[in-house]
Amino acid sequence: MKHKTEIVIDANRAIVWRLFDDPDRMVEWQPALKTFTHKAGTPGQPDAISELVYDEDGREVVMTETITARREPDFLGGTYESNWGTVIIFNRFEVTEDGKTRWVVNTNYNFRGFMKIMAFFMRKSIRDRTDTDLNRFKLLVETEAARKPS
Repeated sequence: MKHKTEIVIDANRAIVWRLFDDPDRMVEWQPALKTFTHKAGTPGQPDAISELVYDEDGREVVMTETITARREPDFLGGTYESNWGTVIIFNRFEVTEDGKTRWVVNTNYNFRGFMKIMAFFMRKSIRDRTDTDLNRFKLLVETEAARKPS
């Protein structure tokens, strides 16, 4: 299953990237995230490996993140492995004509086993979850940007 979504954030790309690239802030826009643990490599750089643990309605989901590409401040790609399958995510950050930041997320889900069937029925909730996370991130960034004096 493939999914593309985008959102325009009323902040410059430097602020967006700084907050996006900070694993300590992830829980603020991904509230299901319980822990983020760096395991190997240089954090945030290609080949870095981290473990993310999510609480999904009382079920613990452990994902292994591997950063596959990074071009600061406009691109970050990674793979996320779990018992349910593999997710490939590409994040692009583009400067708009009016100085805002467009965040474009391309996601490719490759589910395993029973989740292949369930994904068909969960397609809308998966998309809604992504959109909700992006909107939470937008609020975090715009709130942080509003606090900074011009």
